Amino acid sequence: MRADTTEKNFAARWVFQPEPSPASVQPLVHGLGLPSPIAKILANRGFLNPGQADRFLHPKLEELCDPFLLPSMREAVELIVGAIRENEPIMIFGDYDVDGITATALMYLVLSRLGARVSYYLPNRLVEGYGLSEDGFLEAQKRGVSWIISVDCGITAVKEIAFGNSLGIRTIITDHHEPASELPDAAAIVNPKLGDSSLGEELSGVGIAYKLAQALFLHLGQEEVEEHLDLVALGTLADIVPLTGENRILSRYGVQALGRTNKPGLKSLAFVAGLLGKEISAGQVVFVLAPRINAIGRLGSAMEAIRLLTTRDEKVAGEIARLLDGENRKRRSLDEATLEEALAQVEREIDLSKERAIVLASDSWHPGVIGIVASRLVERFHRPTIMISIEGEEGKGSARSIPGFHLTEALKCCDSHLLRYGGHKYAAGLSIARSEIEPFRRKINEVSSRLLSDEDLIPRLEVDAEVGLNEVNDRLVETLELFAPFGPANSRPVFVTRGLELVGLPVLVGNNHVKFRVRQGNLTHEAIGFGMGGWLPRLAAVVERSGFVDLAYTLDFNEWNGQKKIQLHLKDIHLLQ
Repeated sequence: MRADTTEKNFAARWVFQPEPSPASVQPLVHGLGLPSPIAKILANRGFLNPGQADRFLHPKLEELCDPFLLPSMREAVELIVGAIRENEPIMIFGDYDVDGITATALMYLVLSRLGARVSYYLPNRLVEGYGLSEDGFLEAQKRGVSWIISVDCGITAVKEIAFGNSLGIRTIITDHHEPASELPDAAAIVNPKLGDSSLGEELSGVGIAYKLAQALFLHLGQEEVEEHLDLVALGTLADIVPLTGENRILSRYGVQALGRTNKPGLKSLAFVAGLLGKEISAGQVVFVLAPRINAIGRLGSAMEAIRLLTTRDEKVAGEIARLLDGENRKRRSLDEATLEEALAQVEREIDLSKERAIVLASDSWHPGVIGIVASRLVERFHRPTIMISIEGEEGKGSARSIPGFHLTEALKCCDSHLLRYGGHKYAAGLSIARSEIEPFRRKINEVSSRLLSDEDLIPRLEVDAEVGLNEVNDRLVETLELFAPFGPANSRPVFVTRGLELVGLPVLVGNNHVKFRVRQGNLTHEAIGFGMGGWLPRLAAVVERSGFVDLAYTLDFNEWNGQKKIQLHLKDIHLLQ
């Protein structure tokens, strides 16, 4: 039987946060007037006094760090200002993902405003691959460029920057990736990982570009660059960086700026996505806007995306937005076809009772979508997954992982089978000879069998608080909205309520969503499980026998026909006997 793509293949373990001490909760309840569940969540997340909690709930732009705290920022600013004053041509070298695209667009707009002779360049994903390249430096030489400013790349480009130096082209690196043991011979390197920058968290590539823009404007006595916070939010949220500290402030204000942007490209993008004139959430940035920008880079050149974000022409913006929307539909079609093929291959070739890592390969898969599909297979099967797109005698692979399995460390154990590899704990890329795919599959499964326990293959659902239905009210949900934007290191709080009675029969709505009402005492609320239609017969059986359920869920308001009501968004269900 073919795998069902709509249902997960496991039941999650509910892992409850410890009960914080009254000494850490009561000051938040009395000092800030917070609901008790909110105070407990804040205490467990490290906000132990009213001042800390208030700064988290009400972040301010003035709390952004001094950009000159970043390593080599002052040197980079002085070099760029010197280049502008000497009218030396500058080329911005970016990346083809949303973070790199927004960083390139932001830096181009800022330098253009400052009067620089500036152009931009993005590598073609399918031809050049990621990062600074000799082809890029040769293009810069053709343009007569004196300076390259890299954004979202460059920190490991030792060979490429040496080549640029031989051409007389100097490079200023701005990057947020991990440096290697040897640093490039660049004129300046702005990367928070190179020193104690006091920022304390992972800025995105566009976040570092924004800090450079801040520093330039401060140095020149110009007004702030808040008009570009919309680009910062788009790139930061799409890059899935921790939404704490600096990233939280930039994203919070950037999402607000997206809703009122005056950039024709962003307005056109919102229009084709059906979001124009609506309040935009972080989730809509990640799942609606960002994929449309990402799609064109995944399938080829992303240069049109830069034109979209930098043009002042409404007509041009509309044309490019429609192009990106079409590319996104094409990419989604490729995603779905590749996912179907991958699931069929899992059924034919993978024994999930024995194999703890999934390795799949095909000559027909587009290398631009295998990472997305690998992520979906991890969500489906909860085990490390490597998908390989083969062309000729070589394959390019994208790998995704689960907690407890460090991908790059595991790939190190398999390096005799690989041509190249790189990445981090949860995501990696690799190149492999066709003849080595089967030996690699065996070896990575040996490694995963050694490192992963049976418990590791069951996902954890982190629960923030157990509450009664009487604690779920408008005030609780309104206060939860102050936690936004949600993302890594600032997840949407998950609640559990036990012993709930189902009211009436559950129904199937939309694209495989289950909806029903629950009651505890004299209180009822609506619950919806997105993609959880498979629960319908089991829930109907609970109603028939007058049984009860425990629910794990997040909270939101559902607005319909002018009415706003609390809705429980299901994460998991435990049926009670």
